[in-house]
Amino acid sequence: MRAFAITALGVVLAATLASCASDTPPPPCPSAGTPATLDRVTAFREGGGRDLTEVLFDARIDGVNTICDYGKDGVAVDLAVRFVAERGPAERDRLAALRYFVAVERAFGEVTAKQIYDLPMPFEGNNRRVGRIEQIKVFVPVPANGSFSGVRVLVGFQLTAEQLDYNRASAAR
Repeated sequence: MRAFAITALGVVLAATLASCASDTPPPPCPSAGTPATLDRVTAFREGGGRDLTEVLFDARIDGVNTICDYGKDGVAVDLAVRFVAERGPAERDRLAALRYFVAVERAFGEVTAKQIYDLPMPFEGNNRRVGRIEQIKVFVPVPANGSFSGVRVLVGFQLTAEQLDYNRASAAR
């Protein structure tokens, strides 16, 4: 009798799990990445020149990973963003004070949401280079057309006009 009950329970459990399974795979996560000129920042000592001896720090976004959870109202995107900062010769405070953003773009250039974050990265001890992974959650509502195909999640440094010009000039070399 006990064997029959265990077998019956197994059949019911298998049938329940089979009914939950779906042949359709979940849609892929919206693409995530960093625009080319916003993936790095070089900070210089205020009032100084722009040579290597005036660099406070260099930092870059070293990768963006995503995990998505689709619901009826949209998709929750969990981001893991890797940052790396390197201390320059002019840095005396032992700190890279970074600002970065996470934005949702529905079509090329059409940003529908943007959040700016501060990220202090201290250089402890004699470390000249530090890394950190930031975990961020973003919710993207279902687009009016019902498709996430054109949706992108962008992560980049919030740069001043001068920093952006520096990155563009560096990329042109």
